[in-house]
Amino acid sequence: MSTVAITGINGFIAVHVALRFLNEGHIVRGSVRSISSAEKVKANPVWKEWFEKGRIQVVVVPDLTGDLTELLDGVEYVMHLAAPVTLNVKSYEEFRAPTIEGNLSVLDQATIFKTIKAISLMSSMAGHFNPVPNDQQLGAVYTEDSLFPYDEETARNFDPSNPFANVIWYCAAKKYAEFAVKDWLKEHKPSFSVASLAPPMTYGPSLQFSSIEEFKGGISGSQPGWLSLIKGKDAEVKQPEATTYADVRDVAEAFYQAAIRGKDGIYVIASDTYTYQMFANEFRRQRPDLDAFFPLGNPSEPTPTEQNFWTIDTSKSVRELGLKYHTLPETVKATLEYYEKIGVFNEEPGSWAKDA
Repeated sequence: MSTVAITGINGFIAVHVALRFLNEGHIVRGSVRSISSAEKVKANPVWKEWFEKGRIQVVVVPDLTGDLTELLDGVEYVMHLAAPVTLNVKSYEEFRAPTIEGNLSVLDQATIFKTIKAISLMSSMAGHFNPVPNDQQLGAVYTEDSLFPYDEETARNFDPSNPFANVIWYCAAKKYAEFAVKDWLKEHKPSFSVASLAPPMTYGPSLQFSSIEEFKGGISGSQPGWLSLIKGKDAEVKQPEATTYADVRDVAEAFYQAAIRGKDGIYVIASDTYTYQMFANEFRRQRPDLDAFFPLGNPSEPTPTEQNFWTIDTSKSVRELGLKYHTLPETVKATLEYYEKIGVFNEEPGSWAKDA
């Protein structure tokens, strides 16, 4: 029974990664940054079975650039998911430093422990994407070889007052984090495999929240856009940041398969094309009894496919990791079931999501 180390186990994607390994018989050792975060993990019912079986451990690691012995000692697989996702910083370096230094610290310290066979790193489609309007890249197809077009000098000099600055900084940090990993691998030639998984916006059940109160206060990353879809029938349906998304369960499967198969390199991960309007339409189709919660918008709005918007070529992940991606209706079904389980639909439509 092998042990898997997972950084940031209280995160949206990390929960699903951990459960994937647990369900295959592994022991999971997850890190969090504080004692209070550890207590929240222990209180979440999603882990109850695994704590009772002694199959999950939680360690406090305040800084991933510090000593990782408690986390990594004796493990066979390392899943590094803890990374900054906020788009509310004041400079490029605020994104760059924690993104790159976290990866390199995990890699450096992994070389100390001879039991480690494979590492899977969280990257992002942001490092492979040109963030221009959809109608300026009609028919574009992104792959692992595609790159965010700006260099670090451009990112550093980008005007902080520009509302687009955080997007530029985030994308550049993800791009150069992958470059840093490639350089590290060339220099160190480790005995373990290293794969980087790069999804776009990621959706699905937020199992890290066990109550409506936690859900209200903790939504981050890709999830806030979905709050606009439960604000009530007259609410505006926003335009999404992308045209292709990843189901969180597919991202977890990619982490698992890359490690178990000992894969090296970068894999872009994407499940289906979408707009928020498509999600709203599917919400109403699946749960007409909850119609009052879901905005009407323009149900006949063209889909990304109909508009020939950009897409992501996931053939490498299918071929080498064996992924079978979820469809938009499948993502919606699992997410609505989660929302209902924690009581989202017990309150007035949009009563707590007016600013989402």
